[in-house]
Amino acid sequence: MPTDGGEEELAAARAAVVEHAQHTGRRERARQELAAADEALAAARASLADETEDVRRLESLSLSRVWAGLRGDRAQRLDAERAEQQAAEYVAATAQARHDAVARELAAVEAGLVALGDVEARWGAALAVKEQWVRGGGGAAAAELAAVAERTGAWRAEQREIVEARAAAEDAARALAAAADELRGADAWSTYDTFFDGGAFASMAKHDRLDRAADLLRRADGALRRLTVELGDLGERGIGGVGVDGFTRTLDIWFDNIFTDWSVRNRIAEARDRVGAAGRAVDAVRRRLAERAGTADAELAALAARRETLLVG
Repeated sequence: MPTDGGEEELAAARAAVVEHAQHTGRRERARQELAAADEALAAARASLADETEDVRRLESLSLSRVWAGLRGDRAQRLDAERAEQQAAEYVAATAQARHDAVARELAAVEAGLVALGDVEARWGAALAVKEQWVRGGGGAAAAELAAVAERTGAWRAEQREIVEARAAAEDAARALAAAADELRGADAWSTYDTFFDGGAFASMAKHDRLDRAADLLRRADGALRRLTVELGDLGERGIGGVGVDGFTRTLDIWFDNIFTDWSVRNRIAEARDRVGAAGRAVDAVRRRLAERAGTADAELAALAARRETLLVG
């Protein structure tokens, strides 16, 4: 272990982090300038193409040339058009040069970033060496570093659980949205079949939509169960408190024993209500998880800052 806590490498790693940030800023500016240069070059090329076409028309056997000859000013107009063409060529050449210069600058910046390597990993390694050295010396700083490390581990675990829960919530939201869309279609066909005597075709379309809705509802059921498990890992009760407890237990039978068109419509309406309630509950969960993610990020950032303060002052 270095006797000085690796101060030399710590300073070098910090300098690399700062340089990387500077290069990143330059890269963003260069990208913006390159986009502007692309637009300017495209406009210059379009203008040059127009001016070149004007000269071509006057130089070729065309109505433009004939009319200019009859008026007696063909040579004068041709000189003017050629002058405008040359001016457009100059503008295009300038735009091309500017574009090439910015592109070279961007390439140099990106090469510099590659040469710097993973500066965050280097900085982290340097801090780890310093932390080990400080802890080995004992004292108040060592004790606080241990506490910071423990809290960091807890918040990172929380962060991982939040990521998993948010993924489950997004999956559940997509599944419920798909089921809601299918139920709307089934409802429309059911209304047509009930009130307008849609006949065999309407009944077939309605029941096809119901079959697809049933599959989607089963998928949503699985997504909701997964979400409930993930929320449990975070100490949350899930979405049972918003009136969808019975929904997930009846997905496979909500459309059974249908004898009349009115029964079909009622069951579809009931399913749409329950899907809507589940969707609203999932939206509320997504908002809560977003807030918890923000809190976890802020806490981890504060802990990282405190650790750096303890190690480098």
